[in-house]
Amino acid sequence: MDLKLKEALTSMMKISSKLLNIIKKSNSVLIAGHINPEGDSLGSSLALALGLKKLGKRVSVLSRDPVPETLRFLPSSRLVKHSPPKMKVDLLIIVDCNELSRTGLKDFNANNIAVIDHHILPSNASKQDFYKKLAAMHVDPDSAAAGVLVYKVLKGLNVPMDKSIATNLYTAILTDTGGFRYSNASAESLLIASHLVAAGASPWSISKELYENTPFKSMKLLGYALSTLERKNGIAWININSTMFQKTGTTAEDCEDFVDFPRKIRGTEVAVFFRQDKKNLFKLSLRSKGKVDVQKIAKSFGGGGHAAAAGCSVEGTFQEVQTKVFRAVRKAIKEGTKN
Repeated sequence: MDLKLKEALTSMMKISSKLLNIIKKSNSVLIAGHINPEGDSLGSSLALALGLKKLGKRVSVLSRDPVPETLRFLPSSRLVKHSPPKMKVDLLIIVDCNELSRTGLKDFNANNIAVIDHHILPSNASKQDFYKKLAAMHVDPDSAAAGVLVYKVLKGLNVPMDKSIATNLYTAILTDTGGFRYSNASAESLLIASHLVAAGASPWSISKELYENTPFKSMKLLGYALSTLERKNGIAWININSTMFQKTGTTAEDCEDFVDFPRKIRGTEVAVFFRQDKKNLFKLSLRSKGKVDVQKIAKSFGGGGHAAAAGCSVEGTFQEVQTKVFRAVRKAIKEGTKN
């Protein structure tokens, strides 16, 4: 057997024993993902919930924002609630983010808090009270998706895999690897995906829901976005403003993957998608083809993410935001070229 495949098989079962123990001891569990949930956040949260229910736990899934229309096919997506329960729970698990503020929710009432995530921790994490008080944490930036970590947790808890859990996890991994096209698509993630297919996940059915079921209004919005397409010095970008949202009757939910289009252009090192959230506030999505660590760019504006995919919000007029962002991107491209 290939050495890398052996390593992938070995690492598959590695998970925090502290996390497994705290889950075993907890009877009531609340699972919360990040704001503006996407496939990994929702798929991982729902899979974990379904798995813990099999162990007899009382489980609730929480999301500040509604389940996107394109993800309502996920098994048990209707279980997602939007405000914390009044009763105190034994354990709150934050999935696919590692800061309480990223959930967009407050007033959690839990005896213990744990984190399952694959994003880089804040540089000052060791000094923050939140991290000091965590009952358990399993953060692995090298994992392709939070879904990979949840798969390991469920395996570590000896939860039998079924079609519903497998569908949620496969969706989580598929979306965060860009359909297994991104650089984070590893031997481990592909191996886990094969196990999920064997357990009942249907690659075609899931891909059809995710990539061939776009609402008409979203496609109209994409047309407006592509009409703004520009490129210069290795940067390609598009934008959406409030007028475009109004004309098409759409919301931020309808442009989740728009940044992938400028990224496809030959010669592009960094793709940027500017989305107007308020008059002088823009949400940015950044994508890299490998030479540039866009997580560092996003972090400089108070955001975060991964080396190849990151995001942040920047205040100012559109011209002011573009000027600041392009300056940072050009600098990053220059530094990446030197390396």
